[in-house]
Amino acid sequence: MKPKILISLFIVVFAGLTSVANAAVTIHFDSTECPSCTSMIPVGGGEWSTLGLTVSNASWYSDSRDTFDTMGLTVTSATSPAVISLATVSTDMTFDYWVIGGFIGTYEAFDSTHGSLGSLLVDATGRSDLLGAFTFTGSVASLEWRGASSQISTLTVSAVPIPEPETYAMLLAGLGLLGFAARRRQQNA
Repeated sequence: MKPKILISLFIVVFAGLTSVANAAVTIHFDSTECPSCTSMIPVGGGEWSTLGLTVSNASWYSDSRDTFDTMGLTVTSATSPAVISLATVSTDMTFDYWVIGGFIGTYEAFDSTHGSLGSLLVDATGRSDLLGAFTFTGSVASLEWRGASSQISTLTVSAVPIPEPETYAMLLAGLGLLGFAARRRQQNA
């Protein structure tokens, strides 16, 4: 068989293996999620179970000083962190945070064995409110945050790439062509 044909078939098979969907899910913790919520109503935990997300030790907040969207989740207990757990590990996690002036907030991501993937310390003592966005990378399974006035208003997680059906079809087609070429080569020998 000619080398050019083999190279072409290899490219078809390789292209089939590399075509995957990498979907990101963004959750806005705002009035669309909880139209009747007001500040300090505890989050039940299962509101986002269809998205593979559970929340514990968090309450809703509503405050016009939050210039992202005026609503989100805050820590309920000063002694325990608020926790967002994912049913499926994410390749990264991005969130919008808000720490009210005069307070300190700590945000930390963990893998599935509860090993730390890093942390973010937001120190607003002696300052006005601090708002921003931050991304943790790695195999993120959960996010914990602490601080009397530490909030999260938006969360984006990237799903682990899952091959699309077309990927398998292209892989099978490429393998079929390789098999056909090998059989034809045997008949010509």
